[in-house]
Amino acid sequence: MIELRIEKQDAGKKAHRYLRQLLPGVPLSGIHKMLRTGRVKRAGKRVKADDVLMTGDILHLYMADDDFARVRKSPRKFVGVNARVNVRYEDERMLVVAKPAGLLVHGAEKEYKDTLVNRVAAYLYHAQSTANMPTAARVFTPAPVHRLDRNTSGLVVFAKTADAARALSAQIAGHEVTKRYWAIVVGEMAKSGVIRARIQRNQETNVTLVGKEGKPAETHYQPLMTSSGTTLVQVNLISGRTHQIRAHLSHIGHPLLGDAKYGAPRSKDDPHYWLHAGELVFPNGLRITAPLPDAFEQRLSALGYDKDTVQRLAP
Repeated sequence: MIELRIEKQDAGKKAHRYLRQLLPGVPLSGIHKMLRTGRVKRAGKRVKADDVLMTGDILHLYMADDDFARVRKSPRKFVGVNARVNVRYEDERMLVVAKPAGLLVHGAEKEYKDTLVNRVAAYLYHAQSTANMPTAARVFTPAPVHRLDRNTSGLVVFAKTADAARALSAQIAGHEVTKRYWAIVVGEMAKSGVIRARIQRNQETNVTLVGKEGKPAETHYQPLMTSSGTTLVQVNLISGRTHQIRAHLSHIGHPLLGDAKYGAPRSKDDPHYWLHAGELVFPNGLRITAPLPDAFEQRLSALGYDKDTVQRLAP
């Protein structure tokens, strides 16, 4: 017999959904058969498929330890999924990873297998498989609490529990988390500034536009160095609208280098724009950083930036 305690991150789930996630090696018909035949009990009573589980509930599964271990893993789950992630911080509540440029956070219609979400899920799935029973029994699917565009590199926060997802999302929505980016922009920027300009999305063109009818957005920027008609800029993102940095910097005449969609010249030397989410600071003082990717540093060197100075000014 297997004894499981329902943790708060799984509270509120219906029994059949919890068991389906807990036992990926059992088909849905098998889950319903287990429930129907009384092989799952709570406080000595048979659990029904639609029963809602609460924090602290003790479930008893009438199955052998070996069988439980076998069906906890599905031979098809995460087969061929890249589970290598660049972990910058991890605790019981969250996982922070550095995303490479070119990788989607979420899947798209024609590109859904190799995503950051799937890589993190595979990473945590394999980590859980060697964990103790209380941890292994958790079935909350790790979720990103914010996102980066495909060609933006840097830090992405994943919540590991439902409670953490709510709390972290509220902190980010409330602008309590400091988010710093580093970018290469077109033109020599003379001084720091603040951009407060409403932006709105054009769904047909997938472009964010500055306009009076848009949503409020605020971006702070500080030029760090200039070279070859470009500037390395540090950006503090106050709000977090889609393409906000790209649209705002283009609006003041300094589009991201390589960002043809927002007005930068096309160049074979810039396969994508250069934007890196390099630092997060949480309300409790926790600071997490991700160094500039090698390709980013190589592009700076090619533009004539001094490597030692860049390393002092970058995360």
